[in-house]
Amino acid sequence: MLIHIAPDELIEEFKNSWKLGYITQPSIDYADNALYAIFENKLVTIFRFNKFGIYLDNRFNGYQISYGLAGITIILT
Repeated sequence: MLIHIAPDELIEEFKNSWKLGYITQPSIDYADNALYAIFENKLVTIFRFNKFGIYLDNRFNGYQISYGLAGITIILT
């Protein structure tokens, strides 16, 4: 499954910071069903999957993630 998250779909306070390249190293936290990243040397929540009705489970899959100014792409394997 392929998931693409555009910068405009991020939590409001991080949209512009993402576009400016201030946010790095996004990763999935299955316990919170959210996407975390590094911003100003802190781990912050930048996206919540349940807002879109998506509930991820790591018991049967892994993921690959890539990111850039166009957004975040996640491949669930």
